[in-house]
Amino acid sequence: MNDLEIRPYEDKYHKDFKKINLHWLNKFELYEKADDALLNYPEVFIKNGATILLAHLDSKIVGTICVNPIEKTLNEILKFAVIDGYKGLGIGKKLMNCGIDICKQNKVKTIILESSSKLKDALKMYEKFGFQHIKVKNTHFVTADIKMELKLK
Repeated sequence: MNDLEIRPYEDKYHKDFKKINLHWLNKFELYEKADDALLNYPEVFIKNGATILLAHLDSKIVGTICVNPIEKTLNEILKFAVIDGYKGLGIGKKLMNCGIDICKQNKVKTIILESSSKLKDALKMYEKFGFQHIKVKNTHFVTADIKMELKLK
């Protein structure tokens, strides 16, 4: 795993970013129209302050995470995924640590995410990072039946 690199999104990786996320969204029957904004136009999110990171391993993009600012001290995690065959190697943990580090550098106090009860492994990971379940309201996604937050110190 020494050759795992977490690097910022570049336009040349758009197809990989979209393919990785469409795979899990479709696999778990969670894809919806609201996903298209970030999947089709990641550069708009980046222009508005978001950071998208890609995990590179063996000359392949194997994971993604997006840290999106909502307010000055509130960010959200979007499109967090590791492709099948590369799960369990610590890639997701490294991506999440990088995302949290970005939030800390930007003096963010709270990170939120919306998820689905179908994503059991992801939910376990979020809980290990200290994310707490909160009431689901004002969700961006119809399929999101779970909302979590992490308070940063």
